[in-house]
Order: sequence, then C-alpha cells, then structure tokens
Amino acid sequence: MRPRFGVVSFAMNSTSTSDPVAKVLLPVLVHEVNNTTQLLVGLRALLDIPGGEALFAERTDDLARASQRMDELGFALAVLATANGSNMLLARRDERAIRILWQLAIQSLERSGEAQVAVSGEPPLMASSALNGWQLPWSAAAVLLVASEAAGVDAWRWRWDEGGRLIGRCASGNGASETMFAAIAERVPGVSITHENDALTWSVPDSMLRR
Repeated sequence: MRPRFGVVSFAMNSTSTSDPVAKVLLPVLVHEVNNTTQLLVGLRALLDIPGGEALFAERTDDLARASQRMDELGFALAVLATANGSNMLLARRDERAIRILWQLAIQSLERSGEAQVAVSGEPPLMASSALNGWQLPWSAAAVLLVASEAAGVDAWRWRWDEGGRLIGRCASGNGASETMFAAIAERVPGVSITHENDALTWSVPDSMLRR
C-alpha cells in the first residue's frame, strides 16, 4: 500500500532546496511534541490539587519518560534543521541518531493505520565522529521514505544486519530511480546505496558506527 505523502515529491536532485524528509517527518514530530506536552501539562496540574504532591511523586517515571522523549524529539528537529542549512545541531551528537530518525520515519509511514513497515533488527549506534552528526540518520530515513513512496510500504521487507547495513527486498519490483538514491548519497560522503532489481542496501564505513 502506498503512503499518502500528498504533494511531497521525492524527485530529489543536487540543486533542490526542498527536503522531502523534513516535509514527511515534521507532522509526526509536531504530533509527538504535542503528546509529550500534554503529559507534562497533566503532571503540572497534579501539583495544583489537594494531595497532588503525593500523586506527582508516584508519576516520576512519567516525568523521566517525557524528558527523554523531548530530548529525542529536539535532537530529531535539530537534524532536520541542520540538513536544511541551519546548523542547529552544533556540537551535539547522539549515538542513537539513526534509531531516532528511523523510528520517526516508520511512524510517518504508519500514521494512516493502513500499512505497517515490515522490519527486523535494529539500526546501529552512530560514532560521535561520524561526519557532522546529521547525515547518517537523515540518509537512512530518506532511503526508507523514497523506497516506500516508489513501490508502496507493503511491498518492502527491511532488515538491519549485524554489520549495521540496511537491506530491503521489494516484492513488487523497485519503482524508485537510481537518480533518487544518488541524490541522497551525494549529500552524505561515505554512504553507499546499492539498488539492483528487487534489492536495496544502505551501508556506511564501519568507522562511522559505534561498536
């Protein structure tokens, strides 16, 4: 089943100023921020009622989870902003970067509830020295979104192997063009995207990953 990206185009090229990854992920980012904010508002409200301090103390795990989620969402937003020319990431690095953007991309594809991303394994941890911090997570999310737009979410079976590679198999034939994936690879020195028949592989040098 094809995702509903609306007017989002994945006909990327080296001169394009429009980032389809940001267009697809931002609605999910806003939704997740709103959900986490609502949780924090609820916790704050407990402090205004009689006996609320005791109830608040019982919900400290929720406060910790909200804090961690806000940290992840803030990092993801900084990645998107930096990918689009504003260095909001600065010196910040997160070894979970690929996992954070990958999960947001999956949520974007599954928002309608009409399709699920079939994936096994877990994205690798990223080395703190990997390029400028944004390229690897951005490119992994871009590959998933471009492939899903071209052939449909349900057509793909994805697997993260132990070497940190992302391997996709398409049951209905891969409709994405080499130009689309070349545009992604062009922005990320060292990333390799091979696209042959029904197979697609994203990989990066081992030095960019944390072992």
